[in-house]
Amino acid sequence: MGVKKLSIDPKTLARAAEILRVLAHPARLNVIELLRSKQRSVGELVEALDLPQAMVSKHLALLKRVGLLASEIDSNYRYYSLANTKVLEVLNCIKKSCSKGE
Repeated sequence: MGVKKLSIDPKTLARAAEILRVLAHPARLNVIELLRSKQRSVGELVEALDLPQAMVSKHLALLKRVGLLASEIDSNYRYYSLANTKVLEVLNCIKKSCSKGE
């Protein structure tokens, strides 16, 4: 019996693992959910998450590093948006499989 070939190549699996490690925090999942409908400033995210600005900035930097977020500066404000909307499929899956009452 031969070795079965993986249906997903190892580089893709490694990338997925990196993204999933970054997503594996409630605040970062909340950021993705908050950015589902529109871009938001750092201040808006700080207020919505009720976390210190420095902590929110660290979460945003991690999400941006793995390619999930994009940012732009307008005047003195930095706005974040989803760079990869496919991540919403992960959140939809979480909602379906992890909601209470299931």
